[in-house]
Amino acid sequence: MFKKYSLNKLLVLLTTTGFAFLLLDTTLEHWDTFDQETMVLIPLVFSIICIIAGTTALIIWKDKIIRIFHILLLASFLIAATGFYFHLEDEEDEISLTAEEREHEKNEKDKPLLAPLAFGGIALVGLLGTSRKWSAEVKS
Repeated sequence: MFKKYSLNKLLVLLTTTGFAFLLLDTTLEHWDTFDQETMVLIPLVFSIICIIAGTTALIIWKDKIIRIFHILLLASFLIAATGFYFHLEDEEDEISLTAEEREHEKNEKDKPLLAPLAFGGIALVGLLGTSRKWSAEVKS
């Protein structure tokens, strides 16, 4: 089934699939906070854009489209850093909380600090697949 795909295309397919799983996971984890915080929409929208760009790159596989996907993968590091900051920011705010607020916070699900860094990990795989050092069969 995958014999017609080069290693580059398989890495881009793996990256696109990774963004699909991130979309699903982020939706499930942020479900309760959609109406409270608009910042949780950033990873959802970004994942959708990356899925569309990755799928388009796989189907058409032209240099210009691959470079657009490559730029999105580089932007994924910014998304990862921003998400890490927002997850860390809430942890630091707990210091100034009262005992009542801390009890309420204990009942809520803790924000995993390393979860946003998954965007960077998936981007690394995609950057290998779209790198110019690894020559891919590209239609100009």
